[in-house]
Amino acid sequence: MNESPFERIIKMALTKKQYLQSSLFQYIIRAALSGVYVGFGVMLSFRLGEMFFDAKSPATALVTGIFFGMALVLIIYGGAELFTGNTMTFTMSTLKGATTWKDTVENWLACYMGNLMGAVFFGFIIMATGLFHSPDNTQLLMGLVDGKMNAPFMQLFFRAILCNWLVCLAVWIPLHLKGDGPKIGVMMLFVFAFVASGYEHSVANMVLFSISLAVPHPETISLGGALHNLLPVTLGNIAGGGVFVGALYVYLSSKRTARAPQQDLHLVERGLANLKANQPN
Repeated sequence: MNESPFERIIKMALTKKQYLQSSLFQYIIRAALSGVYVGFGVMLSFRLGEMFFDAKSPATALVTGIFFGMALVLIIYGGAELFTGNTMTFTMSTLKGATTWKDTVENWLACYMGNLMGAVFFGFIIMATGLFHSPDNTQLLMGLVDGKMNAPFMQLFFRAILCNWLVCLAVWIPLHLKGDGPKIGVMMLFVFAFVASGYEHSVANMVLFSISLAVPHPETISLGGALHNLLPVTLGNIAGGGVFVGALYVYLSSKRTARAPQQDLHLVERGLANLKANQPN
């Protein structure tokens, strides 16, 4: 018997809870892998995008975002743990009564710290490669990071809501599809949409900041700027995934909402019967 998307989400949340309870260290490693996998997406995007940026091509945003979805594919199929996706998963499972808010907060904290550790680790690895030691190779990266670190708090918050709204839909919508091909296609499309739109993703920003701080960078890029960004972006990501996807779809699946179409159909049928009765013979 096919499971409903909600049943799959609940099973996912319970599995994640079991991972965390069985071994905090192993769960942190799973979360750290997400930071690394996002890093792979970041490096591909900016190595390709830099060439178009240097040529002042209008296709820079397209090229930078088109392949970034590989990070989410790696995370989903590689068994890693991503904080932004878990904002939706645990909100849904908790509102459905399968987990508690204590479980939710514990997961979010552990996952967030693991994602950060993976991002910092990846930043040091990139520093050791020497790929970004020349400022000529990092103009696109540094310009983007500078803008992120100096944007107003509320702008970052609302960009983060829109970002994780899309990212969590990239997890939620594939649950309604069959076959890995369509699922991967939807993931790639939705992630491309958030990158090209200029929205804010906390884990992607962790990687961007870790790389930019680890390699030669301008004075406008600092640890304080990173914290200025990550606070509103993290809160916005929680709202985007937890409220606008998780809580919203739980509400839409509630019994009160489910009865509405039947009530509407009854009203339509009664209206048609009255119309027929009033027609002249």
